[in-house]
Amino acid sequence: LRAEFMGEPDPKDDFRSEEWILSTNRAITPGRENPPDKGISRCRLADGSVTVITDLLEAFPVECLGESHHGKYGTKLGVLVKIFDVGDGAHIPVHWHPSPEFAAKHLKSPFGKNECWIVIGTRPGAKAWVGWKEDVGEARFRKWMEDQDVASMRAHLHEIEPRVGDMIFLRDGYVHSLGSGLCVLEPQEPSDWNILAEWKGYPYSKDDANCGLGWDLALKCARFDRMPREYLDGYVRRRRVPVREKPGAREEDTLPEEARRFFWFTRVEVQPGARIDVPHDATRFHGVIGVQGQGELAGAFGSRPIRRGKSYFIPACHPGFDIVNTGKVPLEVYRCFPPKP
Repeated sequence: LRAEFMGEPDPKDDFRSEEWILSTNRAITPGRENPPDKGISRCRLADGSVTVITDLLEAFPVECLGESHHGKYGTKLGVLVKIFDVGDGAHIPVHWHPSPEFAAKHLKSPFGKNECWIVIGTRPGAKAWVGWKEDVGEARFRKWMEDQDVASMRAHLHEIEPRVGDMIFLRDGYVHSLGSGLCVLEPQEPSDWNILAEWKGYPYSKDDANCGLGWDLALKCARFDRMPREYLDGYVRRRRVPVREKPGAREEDTLPEEARRFFWFTRVEVQPGARIDVPHDATRFHGVIGVQGQGELAGAFGSRPIRRGKSYFIPACHPGFDIVNTGKVPLEVYRCFPPKP
């Protein structure tokens, strides 16, 4: 599903299940090769050459990032946007993420890992598990973990069947897992803090699964109380809210207000033959990611194609432009923003 989304020929399952499309984070995968630029996004420049985004930001920090963002985060994006695909017969282990406050105190990092899943592809029977249906308590969960009793963990989590277009905003501490057949566009805090309750059959050990915290401490940043169904359906699972409309086009907010301190995402939909403007904003950069349809970004610079799997980094100094639908079906684009400084 990842390869299909990116437009690669002959898409098939392989071990390249993630695409880090807006990232200044280095990726480290247990049991694999980990060169120093792994995970760093590549940018194709106007002359056709390709550079890692970190070199671009070092050369033009304020122009790219905006003065206030650069003042707080330096030449880091402060956000990470990735695509990940849970292939046939695979699943993402039961796990949870620390809060920014916990990460600052115990992991020497200003970032936890709050995240959002935007479902961009599924296979039949795709499922995810999010939040406890009842209070389970740390001791009971620890027993399941020690026994590697994944069936009991999942049986006590809310089971959902995501569909293409669904959005799930998950705060830190909530235990969750993703099953086979889900392809997700994920904005998140720029960290890889994953505390993994499963290790049997994976290329890491029990001691490697807790971010070096030790299990007594690692369990303290997980939530073991019940996630009410109304919170799951009314808050975690998002509903889009229109924020501006033009003839044949609209832009929608997708996240709760509190997400602005982590990242922000809007969805743009443009009908065939229509367009919507993207005003210049000198205070921050953003990313533009095509999800469905075909069109162009049109402005003083000319035009650039936008389609499913095509992404752009829009520097803070960039002039405004229009998103134009040149195809025969609705054009769907997401705009991703960094945290509010």
